[in-house]
Amino acid sequence: MKLTKYVLAFGMLTGATLPYTLPATEAFAATKKEGVVSKDVIVRAASTPKSKNLGTLTKGTNVTIYKETTYWYQVKFNNKLAYISKDHVKLNTKKKPTTKKPTTTKKPATDTLVSKVPSKKAANATIKSNVYYYKTASTKGKSLGILKKGTKIHVNSTSKFGWVEFDFNGQKNYVYKDFVTMTKK
Repeated sequence: MKLTKYVLAFGMLTGATLPYTLPATEAFAATKKEGVVSKDVIVRAASTPKSKNLGTLTKGTNVTIYKETTYWYQVKFNNKLAYISKDHVKLNTKKKPTTKKPTTTKKPATDTLVSKVPSKKAANATIKSNVYYYKTASTKGKSLGILKKGTKIHVNSTSKFGWVEFDFNGQKNYVYKDFVTMTKK
């Protein structure tokens, strides 16, 4: 009986301080959440209150959330991934598109629709829906055009931030992984 009480008490103590990662959902994986710090918050190296204090984010700071645990959000702080308490972040309710859309009414030359991607390597993936592709692994880079749904590409690699590198006429190009389905062998 005493051992059971001890185990339960120990489990409750450690369970409250250990990070618990929520199961990944397609909706969360497809779009990063964004929010605003609602109250000055301490930035931690890990998702526990006793982890190293890396600094403070002040009220009004915009944050991009890369991962969510029970009590914490993973954010970038000084170009490194860190954690802040969920209690001090107000999520933005507007959903942002994962690709950059043109803001002008005049169509730029980069809006050309591509349905065939010449490559020296055999295709190993298919585009899920029309999506912009870029010269660099960022929507801030130059958009080179739009890959049409069903286009076959050869994926060289995928970065830890979700950008897929593929060949197109001997050049390296990038598209976000949520728009790519790898073909099964």
